[in-house]
Amino acid sequence: MEFKQAYAPIKVGKIITFIPIERAPDAPVYVSVQPNDAGDRLVWTAVGDADYYRIEQYINGKWVLVNANYRGTHYTMPSTASGVYRVTACDEYGCAEAKQQNRVTSELFSVNAFYSDRSQVDEFGQLKLGWQITGAARVSLTRYENGAAVDSWPVLNPQQGTLTTKVNQRSHFKLTAYDFNGQATTRALSITTMPENPIQLDGVKGQYHQPHFLSGLDVVEHSVLENEDNLFFATHDQSLYRYSVNKQAGKIVDWKPEWKLSLPGVVNDTPTIFGSELLFSVSMLDGTGQVYRARLSDGKITQRSKATNSNLLASPLLVQSKLSTSDRALRTVSGIFTPTTEVQGGIYVFHQNGLIQVLDPNNLEVVLSEYSVGDAQVRFITTPALITESSGETQQLIMQNEDELFGVNVPTLTSPSIINNTMEQLFGSEQTESQAGNTNKQPQTLPVVWRKKL
Repeated sequence: MEFKQAYAPIKVGKIITFIPIERAPDAPVYVSVQPNDAGDRLVWTAVGDADYYRIEQYINGKWVLVNANYRGTHYTMPSTASGVYRVTACDEYGCAEAKQQNRVTSELFSVNAFYSDRSQVDEFGQLKLGWQITGAARVSLTRYENGAAVDSWPVLNPQQGTLTTKVNQRSHFKLTAYDFNGQATTRALSITTMPENPIQLDGVKGQYHQPHFLSGLDVVEHSVLENEDNLFFATHDQSLYRYSVNKQAGKIVDWKPEWKLSLPGVVNDTPTIFGSELLFSVSMLDGTGQVYRARLSDGKITQRSKATNSNLLASPLLVQSKLSTSDRALRTVSGIFTPTTEVQGGIYVFHQNGLIQVLDPNNLEVVLSEYSVGDAQVRFITTPALITESSGETQQLIMQNEDELFGVNVPTLTSPSIINNTMEQLFGSEQTESQAGNTNKQPQTLPVVWRKKL
């Protein structure tokens, strides 16, 4: 058969000339075979610009023509056929490279699963679809908006696969799988977009930086933390985010998401910067809570505390046990003969029921001490403020209940003098042994040192 020559126009100045080019249709993506005693069924994916197909079988080391001008995409071979086949797509300009069979299946036809990783797109508008099918000849996918097809994937892996796509409005996806007789089975999924925040929609995009404007994120207002051109904030759907600035000519023009951390509960207050990590509390719907440490760079969780018996609505505080190097040196010298006192350092965790726990900064599962506030009905909803007196010797926690502010001193620890400690190690101490045997200590009481009505 003779083929036409294809030409491409080339413009040189005002003169248009045509040069010959090689042009032929693409090859089919999948050539599938279903063995059958009555004759193998052969199915291939359609090629859009093909006019017809050549079908061949492999016999005694050579390809033998079965049909030179076939117009369909389904073909039943004779029962005496070799079992090895190839298909070539052709048009008026020539033929593509022959495609040998790349699938053989004898399984019963069944659409086992068509699913997505979410029923609502993520903050980037994306979702992932997946499917698992047996015995199919070909599979296609179509996306619909308002009843109209807006996107399609006519050739998918007939057995299994995943596909990531972006959705701008409520969409319906229809998966269609065809068996080797051309019969179709469909499955459907509906996906929604992020809900719009009516408060944000009523707002005005002004001259000030508004990184959450129209983002669709349900932000916990008290959780927002700004640090070195980054925003860290939580949402009510139990997630923690990091956004970073996008600058042009040194000016902030936009904010972009860097990472998202999914949690078992909600972060209700501002996280604390702890070196290169975030320190924050999470409250669960079952009335429990946990303290987490996560890296600033990528949100990877590095530590978590044991679950508490009360919600942790307030954020944890880091209290340093030694205020300065000079103070530490002075206390070391004086501590040879006399006991030394320093503040109780650690991660202070404030329970909603009023309990204060101090956790080991190096291991959040270790509780160093427990305290309660005396003579005050306190429920920790917000994080207390930590202040240090000008002398540097006393630190206070400023707290608030419904109608008053009050302060308590940060608890202190008294270490015995080096001489006394050595004597106790040599000769023992009845008091020390008695204290060591008390493994079920009650929380110590922190007295209120001042209060003021609101």
